[in-house]
Amino acid sequence: MPKVSYVSHTDTELFVRLEGKVDAVTTPAVNAEFGELLRQYPCKKLHIDAEKLEYISSAGFRCLLNLQKGMREKIAVTNLPIVLYNMFALTGFTKLLDISMRYRELSVDGCEMIGEGANGKVYRISEDVIVKVYNESASLTDIRRERDLAEKSFVEGIPTCLTFDVVKVGGRYGVVFELLAAKALSDMIRSDTEHFDEYAEKYVELYKTFHGIEVSPADFPSIREIYHSYIDGCAGWYTEEETEKLRRLVDSVPECNTLIHGDYHPRNIMYQNGELVVIDMGDVGRGHPMFDFLATASTQANLVDLSPEYAEFHTGMPVELIRRLWKYLIEHYFSNRSAEERAAIEEEIRTFSKLKVAMAPVVGRGASLEIIRASVEDAKANLIPKIDALIEHFTW
Repeated sequence: MPKVSYVSHTDTELFVRLEGKVDAVTTPAVNAEFGELLRQYPCKKLHIDAEKLEYISSAGFRCLLNLQKGMREKIAVTNLPIVLYNMFALTGFTKLLDISMRYRELSVDGCEMIGEGANGKVYRISEDVIVKVYNESASLTDIRRERDLAEKSFVEGIPTCLTFDVVKVGGRYGVVFELLAAKALSDMIRSDTEHFDEYAEKYVELYKTFHGIEVSPADFPSIREIYHSYIDGCAGWYTEEETEKLRRLVDSVPECNTLIHGDYHPRNIMYQNGELVVIDMGDVGRGHPMFDFLATASTQANLVDLSPEYAEFHTGMPVELIRRLWKYLIEHYFSNRSAEERAAIEEEIRTFSKLKVAMAPVVGRGASLEIIRASVEDAKANLIPKIDALIEHFTW
């Protein structure tokens, strides 16, 4: 007989396990068990772990459909064996419910770690395959979103890795990518300073490639909206007046549909066979290039001043090379401007970059509370008082 068993619950979610065969004979009992659990634990979203589900008939599908009608959010059915996942896909239930198949288990024991960022680590698991293992706090929704953005960016012409499947690595999730004989650009720059200009030129050209692409609002999220969500997440760190000024600053940047990476620095870029490949696409969106530059400046300019040690950890390079790369970026990205114009643009970018610094309570994953507090105080002292002037004199 099939069984529906309680796993856990929160104020808004209920987690259960569905086992056995759900067919015309057993569906009434399954439906009754679901009904009893939902009476005990009313919820907006129901999560069903189907790892031990053996079979489901049309009667079982109708049971799920009736359950969905009583939910505010899509029911999540996870860990489906591939045969059953295909049944859900053929019947169209992958569109009606939040469906995911059972994830392949993968071990990174003994594998070389080739990259590390705020939301996970990257390991080489074979000559041409890597896996990005996300931190425990990362949700499947975020992971799927990053994979989706990577695939869309690849189609738009961005050199990013081909993505394969989502896997389980111990108690965490990971995404498998194809990547041949690559090293982080930060490692290449640090270990081969003789060819600094060659690496830096490719770095600038890839930045320009991003900003030369116009994308559809239907495919990529608005960076403006993302920053407004950051501001929402910083509630309690700023007064209402300060929060309103931060919102005005975000809205003052002209709207456009330029492709934006969102966290462009050399530890998020791999060097492969003489070319650069982007491996971290979780912050990709659309907006004015200022949003990209302010994020880059926050790590390659302002973070160096706030905490040189954390800047080195975040970018994978010593301070002198971080500053050298930043200077090269400004000079060569804006090579068609005069020295005076470049200086004015850099000052504007560096001031705007304190907006990213101001969002440290949300975006500063991995930073200490001391750094987060210092970032907020820096924004209060050196950004918020200047916002009116920034809005009035936006020149880029």
